[in-house]
Amino acid sequence: MDRWVLAGACLVLVLALGLAASAQPRGGSTKPAPAPAAPAPGPATKSTPPAGSSCTTGGCHDKMGTGRYVHGPVVVGACKACHTPKPNVAHPSKAKDSEGDFEFVANGADLCYTCHERKNVLPVVHGPVQWGQCSFCHDPHQSPNRFRLKETPVSKLCFKCHKDDKTTSKEVHGPVALGECTACHDPHQGRDKVRLTTQGNPLCLGCHEERKQEFATRKFSHKPARENCNGCHDPHTSDNPARTRKPVPELCFSCHEGQGKHIAAARTQHDAYKIEKKCLNCHDPHTADQPKQLRAVAAQLCLGCHDRELETPTGKIMNMKAWLADNPVIHGPIRQGDCPACHNPHGSDNFRILRRAYPAQFYAPFATEQYALCFGCHEPTLALEATTVKLTNFRNGEKNLHFVHVNRTDKGRTCRACHETHASKRPKQIRESVSFGRWEVPTNYEKSDTGGRCTPGCHVSRGYDRATAVVNK
Repeated sequence: MDRWVLAGACLVLVLALGLAASAQPRGGSTKPAPAPAAPAPGPATKSTPPAGSSCTTGGCHDKMGTGRYVHGPVVVGACKACHTPKPNVAHPSKAKDSEGDFEFVANGADLCYTCHERKNVLPVVHGPVQWGQCSFCHDPHQSPNRFRLKETPVSKLCFKCHKDDKTTSKEVHGPVALGECTACHDPHQGRDKVRLTTQGNPLCLGCHEERKQEFATRKFSHKPARENCNGCHDPHTSDNPARTRKPVPELCFSCHEGQGKHIAAARTQHDAYKIEKKCLNCHDPHTADQPKQLRAVAAQLCLGCHDRELETPTGKIMNMKAWLADNPVIHGPIRQGDCPACHNPHGSDNFRILRRAYPAQFYAPFATEQYALCFGCHEPTLALEATTVKLTNFRNGEKNLHFVHVNRTDKGRTCRACHETHASKRPKQIRESVSFGRWEVPTNYEKSDTGGRCTPGCHVSRGYDRATAVVNK
């Protein structure tokens, strides 16, 4: 049985037998009952408690036991559970200081461990606990604070030994800001060097339950987030949003080094990674339902910014969202929501951050490498063979009209001269008009069952027919 519980039981037994007067309530004003007839050295004084009184009711330690949180032995008046008089020393023997009259029943933490479970059995023990200095943090009698801590919040105690560099930056973790160090750290012992109450990410997910749900239900998760939250986030304080260890995108590039070098060297950089949340505008750093940790389908992300006209160093970019809504014949990659099939969302050396070469002009000398973007999906022979019966429907008899228009060394018409690369109202994404400097050149294209006709601003009306070649004058 615990020592102080035994002492308390003895005290109750003595009271029940009537051998001593009833002890007054804690903090009460009832005078103790007179002691039985027995010789006394003199009248009761503050230094000589009346017989039958306890340490806390005899006028000496009358404030003891009146705090909000009181140690169990003090509550029941079992002072001798911890203190024992020295042999042959009458208490009190000193007028001003009587501490020398008593000894502890055990030394250091061993005194606490006579009742409390040991706190020094795990691999890592907190210094004060290891040295048996329980009273460095706890008051052994009473305190206004829970666990009878000597100060509150608990961080005041921690910062007596640990450097206070955990609350000095712009962003501070909630528990740290409130001084609740023990929300994450065990103040006595643990299994790792900082005595975390739970190991690994479960510690963070114990509070961040929304993230726990996302990890359980979403298709993809970022490996650093899945393995160690602290790899990206400082658990105490940081000058960066969300307490990241480095600002984004520097944090991202510390792992994605190749991507960082690519963006730095790119002739044309995508502004999406420079504004607002930088990389996090498009990527979720924790979990996602899309590959590459994308926050949504690629086209949806793109149209989140390209829903207005944008000014760029290479000219104005149209409101793409409005354009696609107004033009039903949509290019295949866009129809599949795959803008990155043609555009590199980080940066490129090509016009409009295209992944491969594509002429930005109306006229360009033909070379297959000039059309690397188009030929990534379309067969190069489309512009290499002068005659065909199957490569394209844009032919007059067997004459390949793609070859006629594009494969020229002087003024080869580029794909953009006839086709709108994103969407159009006409079949095969034929343009209504095409910019030629300050002039919008009309195409005036008309389709037939076996061919068609156009009367553009660049030449007179001409037709073509796959079944019977048209003779144009």
